[in-house]
Amino acid sequence: MNQIAPPPAAHSSDRFILCQEAMEAAFQDVAAAAIAAGWERGEVATALVELADNNALSVLANQDLGVVLAALDRP
Repeated sequence: MNQIAPPPAAHSSDRFILCQEAMEAAFQDVAAAAIAAGWERGEVATALVELADNNALSVLANQDLGVVLAALDRP
């Protein structure tokens, strides 16, 4: 699998696109591996979208939980 480059040392306004560019080759590797295993291209594309969506929802839920737990921890 392709290596994913780390983010730039200095904060950049292009950080979002730089992250996408850093992940592109590894993302394509995952899709190609699934297709090579016998999954259809459309199934793979849909599964990748769903996985990304579920991951984003999980990140947001964990952030929300962190806020709630921090509020409960206050005296």
